[in-house]
Amino acid sequence: MTDRDLLGIATTAKIGSHPLHPMLVPFPIVLLIATFACDLAYWQTARPFWAEAAFWSLGAAIVMAALGAVAGFTDFLGNAAVRDLRDAWYHMIGNVTAVVLALISFWIRYQYGVEQGARPWGLVLSTIIVILLVYTGWKGGDLVYRHRIGMHPEAPAEGGASLTGSRSTGVHTS
Repeated sequence: MTDRDLLGIATTAKIGSHPLHPMLVPFPIVLLIATFACDLAYWQTARPFWAEAAFWSLGAAIVMAALGAVAGFTDFLGNAAVRDLRDAWYHMIGNVTAVVLALISFWIRYQYGVEQGARPWGLVLSTIIVILLVYTGWKGGDLVYRHRIGMHPEAPAEGGASLTGSRSTGVHTS
């Protein structure tokens, strides 16, 4: 494998050389999983605290998902090489679907009250959302580890560490 084979595809949304999307997406993921956990706790205990906690966790997840989506869409729309990848489309469509379902779940909980909205539809929707997150997380992993999205696209510096993590031997062949 040549050094060229190891080069990555730069992201568009970044601060310095740090991609924004991977810094932002853990927040909505954790908050959506927390919503699911709170929905399960409410289903098992019928304690209003858990329905209320799920509602606020879901609201925070939607806000953070919007921030992550801005960075993700910037990367997706800003680079034709990313748009050419089927995995990028699956990742994006799955995440948009998860956020739309989260918005629907939030509206149901807001419209009918946090307790009435949590059962059964809140739990059903949060279950589907978590399943979607597993799938889109897998696809996101493919984008990073297989397609090298967000990896530094530059060749390693002469005499420095290569992209595979091994050090240069100092022997140069011409």
